[in-house]
Amino acid sequence: MFYTSGLYSEISFPGMETFSSSIHLSMGGAGYLKPSSSNFNVNPSAYEGKQFSASIIKYPASILSQNIGMTLPLIKNGFSSFSINHISYGTFNGYTEDYEDTGSYSSSDTKFSASYGKMFSKIPLKIGFNSNYYYSKYGNQKFSILSLSTGAVISLKKQDVSLGLSIHDIAKNISKNGVDLNPKLVISGSKKLKYLPLKLYIDLTSKDRSDLTIFLGGEFDLMNNFQLRLGSSTRKFDQNVDKGLFSSIVGAGGLGFGYEAQNIFVHYGVYMFGTGASIQGLEISISL
Repeated sequence: MFYTSGLYSEISFPGMETFSSSIHLSMGGAGYLKPSSSNFNVNPSAYEGKQFSASIIKYPASILSQNIGMTLPLIKNGFSSFSINHISYGTFNGYTEDYEDTGSYSSSDTKFSASYGKMFSKIPLKIGFNSNYYYSKYGNQKFSILSLSTGAVISLKKQDVSLGLSIHDIAKNISKNGVDLNPKLVISGSKKLKYLPLKLYIDLTSKDRSDLTIFLGGEFDLMNNFQLRLGSSTRKFDQNVDKGLFSSIVGAGGLGFGYEAQNIFVHYGVYMFGTGASIQGLEISISL
């Protein structure tokens, strides 16, 4: 039995919403149908190929995310994917209410993920399942969470269109501390344009009826094996703090460049908040 946020209202869990891929970071969070072995914000049925991926994401305030993942094909049109994601929030000095030093402590999130999927041979449909174990440590507070995600993708090759539906973070807290958790519904689409070297991605995500976020991203294939990615979302309006025209325009937006040489792909991306702060990410993928 899985429990939703009606049972957990004390503490939210930020580790489920962080970036783990510079590719998705550079598209402003779009691209749930763009597979990356190190990324967990993806439709579980979208993984494909034979790939190893590693990424480093640097957040403000010296917060650092390190991620590795691998995707492997299986028999009978199946595939599997595994990843480890770790984000460190740093080391802090602890104090009591009377300002007595209690020593230093560290805070971090670690996630272990395993996925399985299958492509049907007679219909253009893929299905996938993803299981996760989260472990979080915030000082002397520790959390353990099991979660499940599932999704499906229909690919129309003649139209170069893919449509996906996925449910993420169906979770159960197995620790003593309460955690505020909501499953996330994602409706995704991708379209490769016929007369431009561009593939568009659009994703609609919602954790409840009043919380709808729309992501839109693009992937350009340039000359000499270079790629350009950019994107944004409706979070732009929530992050707009009137800090300036530039921050208002680029807020909640991403930009990135990639280069592919034989079986190695390198990508660098930047995500800008409306406050002016930024996230930077570097990712390296190897086709096996």
